[in-house]
Amino acid sequence: MQSNDKMAEIYPWITENETMGLNEIAGYVNQVTAGMFFPLILLAMFVITFVSTMHYGNGKAFVFSTFFCSILAIFLVIAGLLNFGWMYLLFVLLGIGLMLLRLDKSSPLPQI
Repeated sequence: MQSNDKMAEIYPWITENETMGLNEIAGYVNQVTAGMFFPLILLAMFVITFVSTMHYGNGKAFVFSTFFCSILAIFLVIAGLLNFGWMYLLFVLLGIGLMLLRLDKSSPLPQI
């Protein structure tokens, strides 16, 4: 029985209260990974959307990817699964991408 106690010190065991719903399971996974699970999921979603939209140009692909990840980050913050800092980082990257896209003369944005 001593091996289980030693294992519990290394890896936190999941309890039945942490498997009651999807939010609890996601919170447990985020806790076990020291809060890095959902930022890495957002990074993977960023890479997937960026590569998928690169044929529109790198600037537009970057803006779309950061916008898409920002929307996902808002939902994750509301659910309590993501720190506000990651959402703010995505907003700053979106703003930088929009400014660079606006300054790029080769791909003009529509005028309002």
